[in-house]
Amino acid sequence: MIDHLRHRPYHLIMNEFDYSKIVIVGSSSSGKTTLGRQLSKILGQPHQELDFFNWEENWTEAKHEVFRQRVDEFTSKTKWITDGNYGRVQDLTINRATLVIWLDYSLPLILSRFFRRSIRRSITKEELWNGNRETLKNSMWGKESLLAWILQVYPKNIARYEEMITNNDSSKRRFLRFKTPRETKDFVQKLEKLSKLS
Repeated sequence: MIDHLRHRPYHLIMNEFDYSKIVIVGSSSSGKTTLGRQLSKILGQPHQELDFFNWEENWTEAKHEVFRQRVDEFTSKTKWITDGNYGRVQDLTINRATLVIWLDYSLPLILSRFFRRSIRRSITKEELWNGNRETLKNSMWGKESLLAWILQVYPKNIARYEEMITNNDSSKRRFLRFKTPRETKDFVQKLEKLSKLS
């Protein structure tokens, strides 16, 4: 089921959605983690990126069984929020979720955000996960760069999530699809207002 919250009274939202187990998906640089942190603060639920469970020191990916074990431990809790597009743990994330939020932004917007974020991270040397830091080289140049990855998976993810929404077979799992940052911001503001009233 697809749900769009634009023009809908915000006081109806909490009555319609179960926020206990949330997965946020979308392209790299769409703002998944930022949204996850915002929802965690509003709802008082733990949040963790799937990248945190996957990436070990020196940009080494965790072994498949280790990655799955970490994710399983986190999403076995009664309340949680996570973000990421890892298909190999979909049974532990999306299949367990009560709400999936898809940040379906345009490619030009994604690329604009990507370039700004990559430059900022290369300057500040911000630590991401387990000591890893992004550089302009690993983010923008080469076939294995993050930029190449974004361009490669962007259309695939659209097809994947559209099919997932169409074929949603769970009455307990709902989908929210936001096409612009403004829609996402509006949703967060409405949810924040509700949390203060409850």
